[in-house]
Amino acid sequence: MNLKWQDVFKGVSISGDDNIPINKRGSGVKRLVLLNFFRAEAERISQLDERTGIIYAIEEPETSQHTANQRLLIEAFKTLALSNKTQVILTTHSSNIVKQLKFSNLRLINCTENNKKDIIDVIPGQLNYPSLNEVNYVAFGEATEEYHDELYSYIEFQHWTEDYKFGKEKRLYKKIQKNGTVTNQQITLTEYIRHQIHHPENTKNKRFTSEELKESINLMREFIHSKCLNDAVEEP
Repeated sequence: MNLKWQDVFKGVSISGDDNIPINKRGSGVKRLVLLNFFRAEAERISQLDERTGIIYAIEEPETSQHTANQRLLIEAFKTLALSNKTQVILTTHSSNIVKQLKFSNLRLINCTENNKKDIIDVIPGQLNYPSLNEVNYVAFGEATEEYHDELYSYIEFQHWTEDYKFGKEKRLYKKIQKNGTVTNQQITLTEYIRHQIHHPENTKNKRFTSEELKESINLMREFIHSKCLNDAVEEP
């Protein structure tokens, strides 16, 4: 079915706030109205025949939606999915959508070299606990300061910090002491980024780039992965 706005609401006049017709509103508002129309229509059909199940398949519900509306939509879809004989399937490129779902709700779709699509369950990867920062990184390549902090904190918690720093290239970092003096330190890229995240008041160092942030994240991911593999081999 490839219905357009004018097909669904032909001959229907709906006004919203300030008596502005809905068809004069933006695409985001129209999309919200359409989503609710199809939801109501599916529920109506289901009530006519109790044996009928409902599958809501919605492509990129975040399109033209404010972030707050995205959150409201997903909460509504999650509630809807709990209904009897109801399944909700969404496709999305939005990290805001992903962050509101559980690992068990997520699937990654990868295109292979033969132009085939692999559907993969999303499970915690480098971190041994559910991390939506990691999901966003794996799914969308979203390299964030929050994920960088999370990885570094995990390394610290496991007492792996010195192992991680061993043999890595160092760079100059100018540290401001409590008395206002500045001392020069040689530290790893990861430490350099972490210091800048936690001490934005120190402007004496060149800001790290998005490429450097991603490089540091990848270094920590590879290190944690190798550590976990080694621990698994050493277990009796």
